[in-house]
Amino acid sequence: MPNKKVFSLFFLIFNVAVFAQKKIKTDFKYKVTYSLQYTLDSTQLDSGKSEYMVLFLGDDFSSFSSRAKLFKNSVVVKGNTASTSNESITAFPAVILKNPKENYLAYTLQIVDDYFYYEQPSNLFDWKIHDEIKDIKGYAAQKATTTYSGRDYIAWFTTDIPISDGPFKFNGLPGLIIEISDTQNHYSFTLYAFEKLEPPVSFTINLKQYVLTTKEKLLEVQYRYRQDPFTYANNPNVKITPEVHQAYIKAFTEMLEKENNPIEKD
Repeated sequence: MPNKKVFSLFFLIFNVAVFAQKKIKTDFKYKVTYSLQYTLDSTQLDSGKSEYMVLFLGDDFSSFSSRAKLFKNSVVVKGNTASTSNESITAFPAVILKNPKENYLAYTLQIVDDYFYYEQPSNLFDWKIHDEIKDIKGYAAQKATTTYSGRDYIAWFTTDIPISDGPFKFNGLPGLIIEISDTQNHYSFTLYAFEKLEPPVSFTINLKQYVLTTKEKLLEVQYRYRQDPFTYANNPNVKITPEVHQAYIKAFTEMLEKENNPIEKD
């Protein structure tokens, strides 16, 4: 039986090309930290979790990821990339790159030693701006609402920070989004800290090292890896019996079935 990892890579490469032209280089001047409260299991809404997410902002590009991801990102944070502490564990392993000026968004994901990404226009949101104002951590924040991927959202942005960006894929308002939540409060981002980076942090990513794919195909491969990481990684140093292997697959499948409430429903 062919190795599932090889099949997955062949499937992706056969259907799409490696996009060899995009090399992103910028200096990040600001760092925005958000506290994210989320619920992955819609059948247990009282079992919410939380973690910190980070948005780096430059003149042209921004980068959004979990703070835990930064512990493994040698470009931004140098240190023990093999860390398995609680601070390096995340339910959101992707890095999202945005350039609203060019209407460009790249969702990047590393799976073991493989690198993938898909592209979207960044203007995904049809915002309605309201007159309501409130104070959030000393910033005058204005209300805006939108619908995206099966969820209705209430956002609060501030023109005190005139940067048209925000957490996750959100952007397109006249100022920085400092708070946003879906109306069911399954996913809620709240500003934790905003800081100017002095000196700025250099950032470079070469997407020619990534396989360009689609959102649907990337989710398929990610699911296959998380359901059976032993087969995907194909590490000869890991020795398990077929019985133990099947027990792991069963346990991982049950875990994935409980993750029935992703931030993007479609």
